[in-house]
Amino acid sequence: MKLLYPFAKRFIAGSDLKTAIPSIRKINESGYFSSIDILGESVITRQQAAEAKLDYLQLFESLDSINHSLDFSIKLSQLGLDIDKRFCQENIIQLARVLGNHTIRLDMEDSSRTQSTLDICEEVHRIHPCIGQAIQAYLYRSEDDVRHCIENKISLRLCKGAYKEPSEVAYQSMDKIRENFLKLACQLLKEGHQPAIATHDENLLVKILDFISQESIDPKSFYFEMLYGVRRDLQKILKEKGYRVRVYVPYGKAWLPYTLRRLVEKKENLFFVITHLFRETLGLRKLR
Repeated sequence: MKLLYPFAKRFIAGSDLKTAIPSIRKINESGYFSSIDILGESVITRQQAAEAKLDYLQLFESLDSINHSLDFSIKLSQLGLDIDKRFCQENIIQLARVLGNHTIRLDMEDSSRTQSTLDICEEVHRIHPCIGQAIQAYLYRSEDDVRHCIENKISLRLCKGAYKEPSEVAYQSMDKIRENFLKLACQLLKEGHQPAIATHDENLLVKILDFISQESIDPKSFYFEMLYGVRRDLQKILKEKGYRVRVYVPYGKAWLPYTLRRLVEKKENLFFVITHLFRETLGLRKLR
């Protein structure tokens, strides 16, 4: 499987902290912001959860010289959600105490964990306001979840959603997903607390940029967020237009299962990677 690593390197900052740090620092020096994810999820022992927590503490210590706020993206199943909810919440609280004004962004996993993730975010946010949440636009429930988070001043990252979900809980049509994403993005831009609009979809971005212009939205009131190594041309265009662009930077030993799982969960993911590599190579730029 080592043969796949050169391919994965385009989308993964490194296999460990030592190899990832130079990429993270380069992103910062280039004028972008970072949302850093140590790959790994669904741990089955408390020891594994404790080791994941230690990995994030070591990452924070290695980046303490960066002079702006960072996002640390964490999946709760990585910190023991499937073992014990209270145990997982205490792990997040311990990290929040150390990370101070940096944001812990709770990644959203499959729909079976949605409510537990939102519950923990809200509980911890009461004592540590620098806790943020990711929301997936393809879930039917997301409109209500976005409203609830806005009312509680919880910072959100809006994405389409990557997991294979049944029609009972999620839109299956990409047109419907895009429609809901745009609706929620506009709501967050008007009412949200430092939201991140996470998409590489040029059609959506054109509509969102039109909305920002029409509504005179302050560019410093939100972020655009994109994946490491994907559509770097769009990242550069948005930054040059004066918007804050945050790059989602994953790294870690679990790069192989993470990459393979994302590609097989939805066939659209593989098409997404190939299509955006092609577009970036040809320089198709609707945002110009």
